[in-house]
Amino acid sequence: MSKSDQTELIWFRKAAEKVVREQKNFLLVLDELKIDGMRPQEADEVFRSKAFQTVLRQERLRYANELASDPQLSKNTAIGMMLIAIQKLFEEGEWDKALEGVTKLSKLTGWQGAEASVNVFTELTGKDLDAIKAEMRSKTEKAAKHDVN
Repeated sequence: MSKSDQTELIWFRKAAEKVVREQKNFLLVLDELKIDGMRPQEADEVFRSKAFQTVLRQERLRYANELASDPQLSKNTAIGMMLIAIQKLFEEGEWDKALEGVTKLSKLTGWQGAEASVNVFTELTGKDLDAIKAEMRSKTEKAAKHDVN
């Protein structure tokens, strides 16, 4: 890899990181990185190039992996994020979207839907269930014999 290729790869990585993590426009990123002498059309060509798109995809995956492996990530975090988003929708007057968010939130928290039902057999194994069934059959048969006599 030539020195100019390495230099290009370095600024590609820096630019991709800003585009992904800071959600900035590519032209603004070029200005911040002081990449001079590039017309908007040339910048668009660089942005669409296979080389830059590869670096951009890698940075998106790296960022997604970082978010997913954060020890603070939990169901409660997701609920908190949903609450923040729903509040913003209410503030913007997006009532339908906000109410849809509340519906999704109620499912996530178990207030509604399949999670709302309680399963008392959750911790029982198949073997445990078979033993309970056998015991019930035995008691039913004993009761039937007792009723006949």
